Amino acid sequence: MGKAIFITGTGTEIGKTMVTSFLALALQEMGLKTKIFKPIQTGLAEESSSFADQYWYETVMGAEKGSTGMYYMEPAVSPHLASAITNTPIAPHLIKNKIVELKNQYDVVLVEGAGGLAVPLIETGHDFYMTKDLIQECELPTVIVSLAGLGAIHHVVTTVSYAEKHGVDVLGFVFNQFDASNVIHVDNVRTIQKLLGLPIIAKVPVFKHLSRNNLAAFVQAFLENHEQKSLFMEGLSIEV
Repeated sequence: MGKAIFITGTGTEIGKTMVTSFLALALQEMGLKTKIFKPIQTGLAEESSSFADQYWYETVMGAEKGSTGMYYMEPAVSPHLASAITNTPIAPHLIKNKIVELKNQYDVVLVEGAGGLAVPLIETGHDFYMTKDLIQECELPTVIVSLAGLGAIHHVVTTVSYAEKHGVDVLGFVFNQFDASNVIHVDNVRTIQKLLGLPIIAKVPVFKHLSRNNLAAFVQAFLENHEQKSLFMEGLSIEV
């Protein structure tokens, strides 16, 4: 059976889908059969009649149509609200079963979340079933995606604090839109690592023209650096 890893973020619009694609391409380049699964998708892409992440995975990354998700809801709102608006019941046990099924077919399954750990998925009575509850139920180690600019220290530290409070196993971080020439980016990453002592799995730059080919070229260069590759494998607890 393969390994499943949950990909979450310190907020919305920080590039979880792009980072998940980077992770998938890197794992595939290392010879691991890898699958991306985003069980809950909300909000249609402005440029198309499909869901933004689904559109990216299918059109840019070449995923089989309808293979990356389970629940698709048009309102661009939190999953619990989209579920209520569209009368779409979300069943965590079905998501868990799908993850187990995929683990039996792939070496690594990357499960991309909707937003961050504290996003409500289901509202029941006086309580909420949160993203962290799904992670716990599925026993998924988690990678946190963050931007590296102003606010990153607070966002990462509070996300890790919430994760630790609720028993979520954090593997490490991927910093997106990282600029090695920006002193704030460099010091934020250094400070976060010093504060938390968790691995920096990767630092992904801004792409002027984001495409599968450009992302794949970055992956190849990334893996040619033996130190980066070693940290990547150790951070994800992956053996080839």
